[in-house]
Amino acid sequence: MRIHTVVAGNTLRAVAAQYGTTTRELQHLNELQSEDVIVPGLHLLVPGPAYLARPYTVQTGESVDVLARRVGFPTEDLRGWLGLRPGQTLRAGDRLYMPARVQSRRTIEVNGYLLPQGNVNDARVVQDVGQRLTYLCVFSYQARADGSLVGQRDNEALSATRQLRVAPLMTVTNFDGNNFNTELAHTLLSNNTLTQRLIDNVLRTARNRGFRGVNVDFEHMRPTDRPLYNEFIRKLGAALRPQGLSLSIAMGPKTSDDPTASWMGAFDYRTLGEEVDFLMLMTYEWGWVGGPPMAIAPINQVRAVLNYATSVIPSTKILMGMALYGYDWPLPHPQAGRASGLSNKSAQNLALDQQVPIEWHVAEASPSFRYRGSEGNERVVWFEDALSAAAKLQLVYDYNLRGISAWVLGNEFPQLWHLVRDSFTARKV
Repeated sequence: MRIHTVVAGNTLRAVAAQYGTTTRELQHLNELQSEDVIVPGLHLLVPGPAYLARPYTVQTGESVDVLARRVGFPTEDLRGWLGLRPGQTLRAGDRLYMPARVQSRRTIEVNGYLLPQGNVNDARVVQDVGQRLTYLCVFSYQARADGSLVGQRDNEALSATRQLRVAPLMTVTNFDGNNFNTELAHTLLSNNTLTQRLIDNVLRTARNRGFRGVNVDFEHMRPTDRPLYNEFIRKLGAALRPQGLSLSIAMGPKTSDDPTASWMGAFDYRTLGEEVDFLMLMTYEWGWVGGPPMAIAPINQVRAVLNYATSVIPSTKILMGMALYGYDWPLPHPQAGRASGLSNKSAQNLALDQQVPIEWHVAEASPSFRYRGSEGNERVVWFEDALSAAAKLQLVYDYNLRGISAWVLGNEFPQLWHLVRDSFTARKV
């Protein structure tokens, strides 16, 4: 796939003609509601050889022609990728996201988290992307203070995984129905009897439900529970592996190790990396519902996390988190209140409905836009799009990662899945 950045005056018909494709194909790849409505800054996937995106700083004397020859791109197509207006030239120091040709598709593992609803829609969600999935994490089997588990209505989802050769993973959490519960985690980790009861129940449920492995997502733990969590993961792995079940964990993002840090201090990257078969780094949620408007997964922050993580954990154990969602904040923040979540597809279509330009933020490799709400108040949306996905997927190659982990299925992001299919082969287990 290639990417075209819409500029003022573009029409979908003109874009299709430039790349030798059809408006119907562009609508399909990007799930556009109409061929007549596009806005400046929209990043469109267009058919072509497999490319991802890598940052580049323009050097003195470099022109679009020079860069086009370097990456093997027709000059006009590179201008389209970069969103250059007619007559616009490059300047030394400009920071760009250039096309990066996928020379040989790597085989990676792809995980998707699902919050099952207990109906046929679960199967439909899995079927939509199942050919590109290695694992499906069913979120979540909630641990209780007595070591028991509250299960999920996941029959439809599990049935779909069997049809598509997707390995289902049982996600076990300290989520109490409202929050990740700090004291619940402490109770379970600090009492050997309760720890063993939880492990026994996890093993029994995983076997009875046909899961291929267990994914632990304990969050908001006390920093002082760090050694207890390490020991829990070690014991759980020792119980699972003789039964042919894998062990993975979800871990919050950090760039250094401070054992006293709130929330993140409990995650001992080095030790946990040794104990698990693989892990999911939650490289998203910098922008969150209660915080200031900002990118959900700014690539500068993602890189910083990967730099640290790969220094203490084998890169071939790491699945990098990918956000399938954005946030819509009322302004001014924080007086106007909290954000609401929306899928990346919905965010794109909201910009089209409102006919507002989309702004690209180079440092974060993320798009945003502003619009007026129904009551006339100003709002701002940060989300992920084709170019931000291409830039983050390139990190899988740059860091030799095991793969990616998407949060959360059911949020539509068609461009991501087209890029995954185009640039990788999803391993089946």
